[in-house]
Amino acid sequence: MKIINTCEEIKATFVDGFNIDLWRKYAKEISNELPSKCENDAKGYDFEKEVLPVLNLALNNEKIDFVNKNFQSVIKTLNSNLDKLFDKEPDINIVLYLGLCNGAGWATTLDGKNTVLLGIEKIIELGWGDETNMRALILHEIGHLWHKLNGNLHIPEYTKRRKGIAQLYCEGVAMVCEHILCGDDEFYHQDKNGWLDWCYKNENQIKREYLRRLDNKESVQDFFGDWCSYNGRSDVGYFLGCRFVRFLMKANSLKEIANMKYRVLNKAFKEFSNTVIEPLKLEEYSKCSNIWNMKAQPLTEKWREEIATGNRLVFIYKINGEFVGEGALVIDTGDPDYTVPDKRVYVSRMIVKKEYRNRGIGSEILEFLKRKAKEMGFSEMTIGVDKDNENALHLYRKYGFTEVLFDGEDEDGEYFKLMKKI
Repeated sequence: MKIINTCEEIKATFVDGFNIDLWRKYAKEISNELPSKCENDAKGYDFEKEVLPVLNLALNNEKIDFVNKNFQSVIKTLNSNLDKLFDKEPDINIVLYLGLCNGAGWATTLDGKNTVLLGIEKIIELGWGDETNMRALILHEIGHLWHKLNGNLHIPEYTKRRKGIAQLYCEGVAMVCEHILCGDDEFYHQDKNGWLDWCYKNENQIKREYLRRLDNKESVQDFFGDWCSYNGRSDVGYFLGCRFVRFLMKANSLKEIANMKYRVLNKAFKEFSNTVIEPLKLEEYSKCSNIWNMKAQPLTEKWREEIATGNRLVFIYKINGEFVGEGALVIDTGDPDYTVPDKRVYVSRMIVKKEYRNRGIGSEILEFLKRKAKEMGFSEMTIGVDKDNENALHLYRKYGFTEVLFDGEDEDGEYFKLMKKI
């Protein structure tokens, strides 16, 4: 892996501000291909209004030095993470340069070699020059190159639908790679001012709207790019793409996903868009019987009261409108003999219809309930499990639940408690 850092050259070249002829000479010293590559990519921009102001703002030695310092810090530890995805150090170039607003990150080919171009002007404009954002940016672009080296990065985009599926897929794979390399499945550098919480809360709406636009041959550009927004939020497509790829990973390895064709992806996205977890409406309660394979039972007065007061939250997992899973949270005042805070939240019920088990649905419901509990301000969540239910115990232990002694007994048999810090 070769690192090319041109910060000192930028400062020495553009002492009196930006000049396109000086820039062409500077860019050519990096690569003979770079000037034309950047200029062709920027043809759709209004140079005087959209590009030049950003360039002049970036030509500030203090700002350049800040980016330079953090870039060097990230590069020092970059190799320590790459073995999570690559069998050996990838043969790529990473170039920190002054572009023409071609993007903060650009995974491309330069002189026949896979290259990550990092545009310092966009990094400064977007405020991504700190170490955390710089690392995320580099890892994301390396994720794109991993996709290229291991599969099908470029899907022909000759229709709006194909372009929409391709962009979501490619950014989703890169986001998952970024998460793997940084060791945090919840990290998004866009997560400011409640961005991630908003995305989770509106996930059903987001994916249905994306599908609607695909079906109606409308642009999905609002979901991508810092200059665009969906319902006032930028880069929502990166969240959606990541969730889509995670959905695919229930039945496929990441390398298998990296090689998927458009036809498969298009079909899978329709299923993903019609897979939702949402609050159960009281009038739909009887439909839950098909999950339990039992006759519908009427709601008890206690349940009605708990649901009405918000102390019982029941969520249903649907695929194309079919009820296939259920999870419920109950807020309780606690057990005086149990060493947790007086007010606690516990999973009162979680089940997946038999024919839909072993497809990752239980794990998804559990993660959903965990986020809901966290939203309500709880730092831990409890669950009661039959001590002989090995399948359930395996799932909960896998997700970090630990056993807590409990000497009570349920009417159906002896239970013990599990607890997890959220």
